[in-house]
Amino acid sequence: MIEITRMDEDTAHDRTFYVDRPQGHPVYLLLLVKSNAKFYIDDKWLDISPHTAILFRPGQRHLYGPREDAETFPAYIDSWAHIAAPSLALPEHFPYGKPVLLHNPEDYYALFHLIKLEFLGTAPHRAGIIDSLATALLDKISDESNTKEYPDIYYQLVSLREKIYSYPEREWSTKAMAESLHISQGYLHTVYKHFFHITCIHDVIRSRIQAACDLLASTRKPVEEIAELCGYHHTEHFIRQFKQEINMTPGKYRSSLWQAAPEIAVSLGSGSKEFPGQQPPHFLL
Repeated sequence: MIEITRMDEDTAHDRTFYVDRPQGHPVYLLLLVKSNAKFYIDDKWLDISPHTAILFRPGQRHLYGPREDAETFPAYIDSWAHIAAPSLALPEHFPYGKPVLLHNPEDYYALFHLIKLEFLGTAPHRAGIIDSLATALLDKISDESNTKEYPDIYYQLVSLREKIYSYPEREWSTKAMAESLHISQGYLHTVYKHFFHITCIHDVIRSRIQAACDLLASTRKPVEEIAELCGYHHTEHFIRQFKQEINMTPGKYRSSLWQAAPEIAVSLGSGSKEFPGQQPPHFLL
């Protein structure tokens, strides 16, 4: 189990700050560096960009500080944690003591903040939560370090996919998506399918059908309105794609939800206090 022995968040230092620990620490040291910095790695000084993670093994030398051109305060900012564990379940190739650039760094900082809240608390599940959150944080950093399997374009595609599923009603086209990433349509098709095992246009369809299923299950909106809310200009087109994905029409899908829990529908009745004179909506099932 991972144990955090010490940690702090957003520690700021002036340009005179300098760390030189020839023997390192007896535990792992995790740094989330939020400013420009310099680290002594492989017998040479390297300039490090903001939003970088570095994980040191126990006993590994620490030698770092702000860059010489830092003129304003703070010159160096990081969040750090001392991690005690017999070993970490990281791949053999994990680059200990080397910088790992973080894509979407705010996600890492939010996760680190959750760990700190648990670290400062005394809740009964504190140790287990810290272990789970710290493991997730280190696993994400490990994935980021694998730049061969997950290059920059992967994280851009994940961000695009998140938008597709958050806003299925938008006018998504291969041309517009490719232009937003500054790549060709052919390359978008190839890399999207490589990472997600589905084409980007089929993923758009799935996002819309998923949204439609949610609306069919939780509202009494008519099929025509649901089609429009999910990005379809023609109800017939919506019904056709819905049947291709779900193997039934939207109407049959909605009816199947009632059949799945008829005793609840009967107990609620057709003239409930909340919905007089009509069947209760599906979100009550």
